[in-house]
Amino acid sequence: MFGIMVNLFGAVTGLSVHGAIGVRFFELEKPALARLVGACIGILFVSTIVIFFLVAVFGDLLVESTSLPYRWLLIAVSISGMQFLVNIKLTLWQMSRTAKRYGIFQVSQGLINAMVSLVFVFGFLMGWEGRALGQVIATSVFGLLALLLLLLNKELSYPKIGEGQVVGALKFGVPLVPHVIGGLVMVVADRFIIANMLDIQSVGIYTLALQIGMIMGLIADAFIKVYGPWLYTRLKENSDAARLEVVGITYLIWLAFAALAVLAIGFCELFFSAVVGKNFIAAKEIVIWFFLGQSFKGMYLSIAGLFFFSSRTSSVSIVTVCTGVFSVVVTVFFVKLYGLQGAAIAYALSEGVLFLLAWMLSRRIYSMPWSEVVRSLSIILNRGLSK
Repeated sequence: MFGIMVNLFGAVTGLSVHGAIGVRFFELEKPALARLVGACIGILFVSTIVIFFLVAVFGDLLVESTSLPYRWLLIAVSISGMQFLVNIKLTLWQMSRTAKRYGIFQVSQGLINAMVSLVFVFGFLMGWEGRALGQVIATSVFGLLALLLLLLNKELSYPKIGEGQVVGALKFGVPLVPHVIGGLVMVVADRFIIANMLDIQSVGIYTLALQIGMIMGLIADAFIKVYGPWLYTRLKENSDAARLEVVGITYLIWLAFAALAVLAIGFCELFFSAVVGKNFIAAKEIVIWFFLGQSFKGMYLSIAGLFFFSSRTSSVSIVTVCTGVFSVVVTVFFVKLYGLQGAAIAYALSEGVLFLLAWMLSRRIYSMPWSEVVRSLSIILNRGLSK
C-alpha cells in the first residue's frame, strides 16, 4: 500500500510534466532545455507542497482506507517528489542515448533500495516499515544526487518570464494525470477483486503468474527506452519516408512481441514446474494470459509516443481511463464466470483493448500511412540490405 500511494501521489506531484522534457529534447537548444527543466522542477516544488498540505489536513481520511499510518502518508508524498527528480535525470539520459549512465544510476538505486530494506527487515526486525524505509532512503539519496547532477551539468536553470515554459509543461503534463491514475487502476484493481470474490490464496497464485508474465514487461520497458528517442527523431523529420519507416518498424515490433509471447509460453510449458514448485503449480494454467497481455502492452507502447510527440496527452488519458473502467467491469464479470482463470483472461483482454483503442485514436490525431504495409516494410528491408 505504501508503494501504491507513492505512485498515486506521483501522478499529482510534478503533474507528469517531465514527459515534456523528452518530447522537446530534440527541438530545444541546451540553454532553453535547461530552462524547461527548471520550469518542471518549479512545478514539482509547488505541487508537492500543495499535496503535502492537503494530506496533512485530510490525511486521517486516508488512514483507514489505505491501512497506512498518518506519518507514512506524508512520507509517501515527499518520496513521490524525490522520485520525480530521478525521472527527470533519467529522461535526459534516455533522450541523449546515454544507456550506460542510465543503467548504472537506475540499477544502483534498486540495489541500495534492496540492501537497506534487508538490513532493516532482517537486522533490526522492523517488518514492513523496514522495507518502506529502504525505498525512502534510496529514493531520497538518488533524488538529491539527480538534482546535483542537473546543476553540475548545467542542465537546470531558471525559466524566463514570458517564454511559456511553465505553461507549456503544464499543458503537456496535467492531461496525463488521469492516464497515470487509470493505469494504476488497471494494475491493482484485479487483485482487490480476486481477494473479495475468491480468496487470498488465489491472489497469491494470480500475483505469481503476473510476475512471471512481467518478464515480457521488462523487455517492453527496455525497448521503449531505446525506441522513444528514435521515434521522436524520425517524426521530427516530418517526411513521408520517415513516417513510412516508423510504420514499417512498428509492424515488425508487433510481430516481435507476438513471437516473444509464443516463445515464453513454450518455455513455461517445459520449465514452469521446476521454477515455481508444486505449491504454485496452479499458476501455470493462467500464465499464458499474462504473456499475451504483456505482448499487447509492448504493442501499445510502440504507438503511445505518437500522443506524446503531438502533445495530445489528453487523448491518451481518455484511452487509459476508458480501459481502466472496462478492466474493472470485465474482471468482475469473468471472475464470476470462470474464477481465477477469468481474472487472467480479463487482464489479457484489457491490455488488448488498451492497444486497439490507442491505435485507433492515434490514427485520428497523427496521420501515419498504416495502410501502406508493403511500402513501409520494403523501406525497412532496403535500408537493411544497404547496410
